[in-house]
Amino acid sequence: MSVGTTRNIVLPFLSELCGRPEDQVLAAMCPERTVEGKAVEELTHLPQIISGSNERALEIAQRFFRYMTPYVIPVASLEEAELVKLYCNTYRDMSFAIGNAFCIAAQTFGVDGASVIRHANQGYARSNIALPGFVAGPCLEKDAYILTNNMPDCPSKDFIMAGRRFNESMEDYVVDWVKAHVGEPGDEKVVAISGMAFKGQPETSDLRGSSSVYIARKLHALGYRLALHDFVAHREEMQALGLGQVYADLADACRDAKVLLVLNNHRRYQDVQRCPEIEHSKGGFAILDAWGACRDLYHSDGVKICTLGDFMLDGEALK
Repeated sequence: MSVGTTRNIVLPFLSELCGRPEDQVLAAMCPERTVEGKAVEELTHLPQIISGSNERALEIAQRFFRYMTPYVIPVASLEEAELVKLYCNTYRDMSFAIGNAFCIAAQTFGVDGASVIRHANQGYARSNIALPGFVAGPCLEKDAYILTNNMPDCPSKDFIMAGRRFNESMEDYVVDWVKAHVGEPGDEKVVAISGMAFKGQPETSDLRGSSSVYIARKLHALGYRLALHDFVAHREEMQALGLGQVYADLADACRDAKVLLVLNNHRRYQDVQRCPEIEHSKGGFAILDAWGACRDLYHSDGVKICTLGDFMLDGEALK
């Protein structure tokens, strides 16, 4: 929620609902900051930010959350609690934007961006640059927009939104990579996309805010035929997207495809068996393995694997 929502919308609504003045309404803003896939576990040990519309509300909120975690942090206002939530997600978003920007910058010098970042971080405590990747999901894709929604124009607003838009631009790089390897779209030009959920670790079936879905929509709009796969996303939810045929088996999804996009980092990619139909009969078949999840899977001369660390180096299409 935008900063000020609790005080300016929730409190007046509750006041009218219960027939009491706003200063007598007991309301608390206690933002949830758990990671999807580990929420129950994290609720028991993460520090809980709490705020209240008055001292009584703050006291009740503290007592409630101490049943779940011994670590509560009272803050001075409802607005501060709202900002804490938005800052946490936006900070992660901007941290990933730096990693993505550094990765692309390295590629302009002909260097693998992910390799540079790994070596910059190795054994050096003052460097913790994020590896390149997609920044998506129902939290990270929206909170920069929510934070800046009612923020007056200022350099901070421009800076925050620049990071968000850079992360969004990574989807277009992937679309351009497909164009370079597949050519103009047509019914016979099949693109296999694996990893439709917005992340692979911790495991989730959640398609909301997924970069994979956005990339699929852009490719579908251009006219490419899509073969969709995910290890845990629900088949009916993937079919409801209306973007292409859904496959339970990765090899089946790749059977008629010209390229494969691996767009999340689910652990099961490490267990996937090599696909002979790709290795032996698809000369020029290419894989964009965005997270390096299965880069050791294919070794034949006819299969080219790229990662986000090096995919701009492949061909002339992105220059």
